[in-house]
Amino acid sequence: MERAVALEEGFDERLLLKLDVAGLDPSALTAIHGVDVVSQEEKTVVAVLTSEHARSEFQKRLTTLAEDGIPTRKEIFYAITGVDTWTREDRLGRSLRTEGIPTSPSFVVDVELWPLERSDERRKMLASFRTWCEGQDAQVLDSANHQNAVLVRVRLSKAALERALQHRDVRRIEFPPRFQLPFELHRIPLNAYPGTPSPPDDAPAVAVLDSGVVTGHPFLGPAVGEASSYLEGKGPEDENGHGTMVAGLALYGDVAACAQQRSFIPEFRLFSGRLTDEKNDSPVQLLENQIPKAVAYFSDTYGCRIFNVSLGDSRRPYTGGHLGPLAAVLDTLARERDVLFIVSAGNYLGSEDGPSSWLSDYPNYLLDREDSRIIDPAPALNALTVGSIARYDLSRMGGRNQDDPAHQPIARPGQPSPFSRSGHSVRDAIKPEVVDYGGNWYVDTRMGNRRLGQHELGETSTSYEFAGRNLLTADSGTSFAAPRVAHLAARLIKQYPQASSNLLRALLVAHARVPDATLQLFGSDENRMLRAVGYGQPDMSAALHSTEQRVSLVAEERLGENAHHFFEVPIPEDFLAAPTRRERRIRIALAHTPYVRASRLDYRGSEFNFHLVRAQTLDEVTRIYRRTAWTEREAVRGEVTLFPGVTARSKGTVQAGTWTIRQTTGSWAQQRLYVVVTRQTRKWAEGEVPEEPYSLVVVLDDSTRQESRLYTQLRAQLQVRPRQRIRV
Repeated sequence: MERAVALEEGFDERLLLKLDVAGLDPSALTAIHGVDVVSQEEKTVVAVLTSEHARSEFQKRLTTLAEDGIPTRKEIFYAITGVDTWTREDRLGRSLRTEGIPTSPSFVVDVELWPLERSDERRKMLASFRTWCEGQDAQVLDSANHQNAVLVRVRLSKAALERALQHRDVRRIEFPPRFQLPFELHRIPLNAYPGTPSPPDDAPAVAVLDSGVVTGHPFLGPAVGEASSYLEGKGPEDENGHGTMVAGLALYGDVAACAQQRSFIPEFRLFSGRLTDEKNDSPVQLLENQIPKAVAYFSDTYGCRIFNVSLGDSRRPYTGGHLGPLAAVLDTLARERDVLFIVSAGNYLGSEDGPSSWLSDYPNYLLDREDSRIIDPAPALNALTVGSIARYDLSRMGGRNQDDPAHQPIARPGQPSPFSRSGHSVRDAIKPEVVDYGGNWYVDTRMGNRRLGQHELGETSTSYEFAGRNLLTADSGTSFAAPRVAHLAARLIKQYPQASSNLLRALLVAHARVPDATLQLFGSDENRMLRAVGYGQPDMSAALHSTEQRVSLVAEERLGENAHHFFEVPIPEDFLAAPTRRERRIRIALAHTPYVRASRLDYRGSEFNFHLVRAQTLDEVTRIYRRTAWTEREAVRGEVTLFPGVTARSKGTVQAGTWTIRQTTGSWAQQRLYVVVTRQTRKWAEGEVPEEPYSLVVVLDDSTRQESRLYTQLRAQLQVRPRQRIRV
């Protein structure tokens, strides 16, 4: 409690304590005389203000408890597992953690004070903090005083910020939002753009299964190969707008960038299968019937292999057990037809019981609530499920009134969108596997806990009401993150026409990266990070092309039941070159499309895993893996620990693991690297797929050393080693 005394003084003499409590309603703490609960920060963390007398009594009762006594209100004190104060680290907001404290003489921050229940105390606290700012030569630009949010926008120095981070009345400090959707792009007239050409006849095809598409849109029409309706009594035209937005993102990827460059040049043929009505619903016909018909038609007629499905039933969050019927249908179609389904994770819009505060409870409500789990068909194992991250955080009103701190974004750029649902899938398989930009929300603190900004902080795409209105529009949702990934998958097919759907998934995951803002948000809690963003956001450039500093090696193979494949990973000389102390990465990704059976709780018929092993010879490795059952095998000496570990990643049908190397030693010259791929077949599935296809990708990344020539050296090595399984 001594740390609480050392804080910058607040508007009254009470002390601020942070209590770790387990299984206790925070309001029960008020039964202790002189204790006021000011905030429940996490599930088990409560901030309280307490008088000196109450603090003394508090300490006395804890001492009694420690000496095996029985204090008054013992049930409360038994629930308290830790006592501390609100620290500098607690006050550092997500944006400050991510971007770091500026070095400029002064800068602007949003200081959030404690949301005290009594309005007179809030007024005193706000007045006291303004006076404190004057004493620090800090300029108060504006403030907001509301029941659930007390904010002050301040221009201050680094020294003043450090003192504010120790101020008792400060709850959290963030940078003001600054990234804004360029709405002026939506109002550019058609004659400002050159004509949109048609794609080549042999261009890859991508199909959008949604609410249809407006084929007359000038940016879409030239690329549309065919638009069909699988909805009885309805034509193929979009009456909702959702499908037209999804189609624009699937065709162009970043529509806002195309608008800024005044260039819409489609690289793919676009196909549309209408499945839903003007309410984006399918009230009569089963999607489980419609989707197989659409996939069969577009696949057989046009050779389409990429299907975007930005649909889901919010009433069916996956909380364990058997997968939903639509997910099972997609899993079977993906295997039988070698097609890639890109599926959105679904949008969480809240419910009657929460979250109590979109701003304060973020991101915990996305991970702690059952109703915020991914929805059918997102749990499909053989599909690639896409969650959403935020790109913008500044509302239009916030941009117009730059000193007003009332408009606060829920997520910061690069963090999970406040509506993006979390995993896992069946048997704790990692879902969503990847994320991309899908929008953000903000809260106007003057309006309580109301979420806003669906359009203001959304992603730009093509508008179905373009005639007489804007050509482009914006909206938020995982529905608009998924087609960005579908666009990248189509670009991969253009680059590698013979690539299987397994290889497409493996390449996307191998070149995905968790944004720095998300890494800062979750810190060391890797499990929650995996559930929120999976393997991260795919890097388009890295997935499409190797460079001298970053090389991708790929293999497509078939593996028998309960068997192994062994690959030696060639290590180029520059990868080990001086300086030996620097950061390099080896990332491995694998994808397969197993036989599935919905009648089994053990849903998939086979499981693949891989290990990376350092050894002097291949015999050292094969001796263990070939002669000992995997259930009995001890850890192999020289086996490298990857993140995520084999237990977490192997539960999915596309998986990746990374080894970050910070220093190499002389032993590297005597050892080689081997990837061991293992297939385990379930008893009930034996004989169904005697040899199962899979794809393996290994990425060597030495981006911190510009002199490295990995690509050139690997090409030379592999040309003299024709027996090598893996290839550039």
